[in-house]
Amino acid sequence: MSTLHVLVVDDEVEIAGLFQAFLELDGYRVSLAYGGEAALLLDEADPIDVLVTDLAMPGMDGRELVERLRQRHPGLPVLVVSGYPSDAFVGVPRTRVLNKPVGMTPLTRCLRELLESC
Repeated sequence: MSTLHVLVVDDEVEIAGLFQAFLELDGYRVSLAYGGEAALLLDEADPIDVLVTDLAMPGMDGRELVERLRQRHPGLPVLVVSGYPSDAFVGVPRTRVLNKPVGMTPLTRCLRELLESC
């Protein structure tokens, strides 16, 4: 079984790095991008299996990033982790939302549950 490639996208470098550390400890292969455009380029070079993204980012926000990546990968599992409450993804298949701040256990548990439901 191959290791799933998770793309973490957050404009806050410290948070992205922390999520990377959490997810790598849980056995995922993790790439980082600090904005939507960089995430799209990274996915072109090395296609992803799962997206973990912030919602509020300068330039391309998380909603647009999810839409654009799902054009490439229909059904892409997405975990939105945001400090801003939003109902933009309520009821959207293959999508979960967590509120910041979030620790390692809730992050990795939610991601596992998302992947098991796909």
